[in-house]
Amino acid sequence: MTLALPSLVGLTVVVAGAVAAVPAVVVERVPRQRPLPAVSAAGETLRVVQAPGERWYLNGTPIARASLAERLGGRLGGRPRQVRFLPSAALPIATVSDSLRWLRRSTVGPVSLELPPPP
Repeated sequence: MTLALPSLVGLTVVVAGAVAAVPAVVVERVPRQRPLPAVSAAGETLRVVQAPGERWYLNGTPIARASLAERLGGRLGGRPRQVRFLPSAALPIATVSDSLRWLRRSTVGPVSLELPPPP
């Protein structure tokens, strides 16, 4: 017996396995939402919104980026805080990623990204 028959059988098994795995690979997965971590009674929840043009809002009030960094950094109080970041839908994903990274570096407590539900 030559090597051709075992090679053909092996190739058939590999191709059949790949075809069988395609539905599991291409299925669309819905992201799971985790519950938000609880903040103690002495802590606070801050809502940070970023709009196009480097405009920032803290709990609905416009704020400069430098002032926001001071507020988040804990220099104005040692209470634990949770930050919820809501970027504008008009911002590119790279800007959102950079801003989220900056917020996590600047904040004493946890920072969570809040996205509006899909339409």
